[in-house]
Amino acid sequence: MGIDEKILDHYTKYLGEFAGTEQYRFGNQIIQILGFPNVFKDCLVFATFGMSKFSEEIKRQCEVILAVDDLYDECSEILANTVCYILSEKMEFGRGILIEGVDNIVPGFSESSGKCALYFTDVSGLPEEFSVVDEECEMYMCFFVSKEEAEFFKKHGSDEFETYLEENGIDVAAVKRK
Repeated sequence: MGIDEKILDHYTKYLGEFAGTEQYRFGNQIIQILGFPNVFKDCLVFATFGMSKFSEEIKRQCEVILAVDDLYDECSEILANTVCYILSEKMEFGRGILIEGVDNIVPGFSESSGKCALYFTDVSGLPEEFSVVDEECEMYMCFFVSKEEAEFFKKHGSDEFETYLEENGIDVAAVKRK
């Protein structure tokens, strides 16, 4: 079984059946975004499929999930474009990456949501076994952050930022949270 089949099996095991898929092409990069409706209450979980094929460019074989409670089409578009940006820039991928400029992808998104960036980190809220696919492919998650949250992260780093979110009970899937 190839890694693609293993990833799809992994998604099905932990996220259920996907309800839809969108394909995004950026030059030679093709990324699919799968949508899983029944993972978290009142949320849709988007999962990349195809990012793992670019492990040489980003120094890691991985895929990413994003749970959101609103603005689904916009969030999917932003996730796909952000991942393709990471790939095209050949960023060394991992926990603690912040990609700003969501309004460049979906104009007006920060005004309607109060969020200006995507923050990437280790997966939480799912069983620990979800974090790795067959010891080959790592799973990450991302979520939208406000300008203030982005500034806090830049000033204090990922450990303090994530501790702050946890200690304050911030629901990172709430796209329009204050």
